[in-house]
Amino acid sequence: MKKTTIIIADDHPLFRSGVRAELDNVNHFDILAETGDGEEAYKLIQNLKPDIAVLDFQMPKLNGLEILSRLDASEFQTGVILLTMFRDKKIFYKALDEGVKGYVLKDDAVPDIVKAVTEVSSGRYFISGSLTDLLIEKSKNNNLNNIIEKLLSNLTPTERKVLVLIAGLKSNEEIASILFISKRTVENYKVIIADKLELGGARELLKFALQNKEHILLPDSPLV
Repeated sequence: MKKTTIIIADDHPLFRSGVRAELDNVNHFDILAETGDGEEAYKLIQNLKPDIAVLDFQMPKLNGLEILSRLDASEFQTGVILLTMFRDKKIFYKALDEGVKGYVLKDDAVPDIVKAVTEVSSGRYFISGSLTDLLIEKSKNNNLNNIIEKLLSNLTPTERKVLVLIAGLKSNEEIASILFISKRTVENYKVIIADKLELGGARELLKFALQNKEHILLPDSPLV
């Protein structure tokens, strides 16, 4: 398996060490370098061209978004995952608009960072599950449509049909009958779908489905 190359930039040594420890547990992750300085992080990306850069939002000299802006100008292919302590709507939306591929709250970093790197290195997006409500609120903005489509692209055709039926307020029994599967299988699908969409459970899944029907509906599946 090809190694996923990574640099880590965060100006808090203990936190940076914790992130590195999580990533070091994965055999196919290769951490090329780490730093606590934004300017140094930018130079490392220029010189080492890692697959993934895990960047703190706040750092000396350059913050994570400023680094990303410079990378856009240079047409680098490094996928940027932004770490932040702030559950701030403006920062979140700005990060998405600037092209961040992963957005991880520091409170969620230990459980989320390995999955974030895995998803982003595979060409997908990753956003901490605790930011679901901001993602839903932003979904009406065209700048986020592509992200929602990419999240939905992680679903299998059957999982997508289940989601369509959830958006249509079908019960588990109705979904089972329509798709010729058991009620228990429907419940299992809901758990899998919520996990793939980074949602917090059945209630968040229903909320997401209802508020994103225009993204969920399939041309050949007028089920809602």
